[in-house]
Amino acid sequence: MRGKKVKAVEKREHSKRNGFKFTSWSKEDHKEPIFGVAFNPYTNPVHPPVFAAVGSNRVTIYECLEDSVSVIQSYSDPCTEEIFYTVCWLYTVSPEVSVNLAVAGQRGLIRVLSPTKLHNLFTLMGCGDSINELKLHPSDSNLLLSASKDNSLRLWNLKTRRCILILGGLQGHRDEVLSCDFDLSARYVLSCGMDHSVKMWSLETDDVKNTIALSYTYNQDKPFPVLNVHFPIFSTRSIHRNYVDCVRWFGNKQWYQRRVRASTLKCPPQSPSKARCCTVLSMVTVTFGTCGLQCRITLKL
Repeated sequence: MRGKKVKAVEKREHSKRNGFKFTSWSKEDHKEPIFGVAFNPYTNPVHPPVFAAVGSNRVTIYECLEDSVSVIQSYSDPCTEEIFYTVCWLYTVSPEVSVNLAVAGQRGLIRVLSPTKLHNLFTLMGCGDSINELKLHPSDSNLLLSASKDNSLRLWNLKTRRCILILGGLQGHRDEVLSCDFDLSARYVLSCGMDHSVKMWSLETDDVKNTIALSYTYNQDKPFPVLNVHFPIFSTRSIHRNYVDCVRWFGNKQWYQRRVRASTLKCPPQSPSKARCCTVLSMVTVTFGTCGLQCRITLKL
């Protein structure tokens, strides 16, 4: 009996140290999996946290109260066959300051919803298949990146509502792209997918910069000249035995090295084409010596 009391006390103390406790749960009535959840990073800190969840053809916005989670808004796609896989919060300053939602999924459409105006603002079309993930550009809130089942990534200009850049082709992914991410400086994009590969793409070339700039001013009657980027600056399939379903940039180089120094074999600096890797449990560290960058890749073995 004494042992049980001691364990109960230790459990409470552990909960206090972590600062987390279970408060409530919510179940949506469509009885389908929830594929994507994203907290609103633009919420005023004095207000309760707000997050959006997508599953089936439903988009639901929740508010985290002290001891419960309440539904604020819910949207249903007019097509009952739609299944949303990803959700991303957007912040726009022109023509007015607003916080919106971008959602996408099985039908390959990107819908931009306005929680303030309570309707769909516009829909982006152009992907050849399902969209698995959306990422907002870290420094230009008008640019949105999508990872698709059509083996490519697309960069969209939300202000002019057009696709401006396609990453894929000759040396692109050979199967659907499952995940993507910008680095904090927005100079590079990482992508991964069903082909077991991780690829790094550069947004620093003159062609890419000129195309992004042109997307804001192009007003001719002809279709916009979409730029196709066929060659990533780094690619590997040798470190994965199965598909890779999540890829993220992980802080800056110095902080990352200190964190893993005790449990990771340090890779010597070298060119991206000869980058070496070292595995720690389910984490792989890829060193891009020329760029001075590192990333963390979550594996599904």
